[in-house]
Amino acid sequence: MVNKRSRVVNESAGNKPKPKLAALLQSPEVDSWRALMRAFQSIYQQLEKSLLVEDCSISRFQILFVLYMEGPLPAVKIARRLLVTRGNISTFIKRLHADGIIMPIVTKPGQKRPFFQLTAKGRDLFENLFPRHIERVKKLMKPLSKEVLQTLDEISKTRLPKN
Repeated sequence: MVNKRSRVVNESAGNKPKPKLAALLQSPEVDSWRALMRAFQSIYQQLEKSLLVEDCSISRFQILFVLYMEGPLPAVKIARRLLVTRGNISTFIKRLHADGIIMPIVTKPGQKRPFFQLTAKGRDLFENLFPRHIERVKKLMKPLSKEVLQTLDEISKTRLPKN
């Protein structure tokens, strides 16, 4: 018995992409993009799981990495480096500050927004995590040729035209 509000669904049409849309996937550029995305997602998930075993989220690790490698930064620059919103980064910053891992600093008189830097505890944490993280990266990655690395670098600098 079918409820009056139920719609009859064409089961054969519901599971297949429309031919025009499926055809959009048939290009070397799209094949390359999909392969990069699959590799990224797989590596990211595995690294995230291994960091969680060490009681560190990948987001927390990324903030530690940026501050360790680049030094004190304002929240907005940290957010840009990690491709997250300012609201998202402020939540992480509050947690890291509460845990004594980062601290706000003022770099010049009259500065309205603080920069954030690692505390000694934060530096120790990163210096402890980083070598094991790099070992896991080496186990997951295969070396890419200079040509592939150059192509990836070129892709990273490509921008869509503004509309």
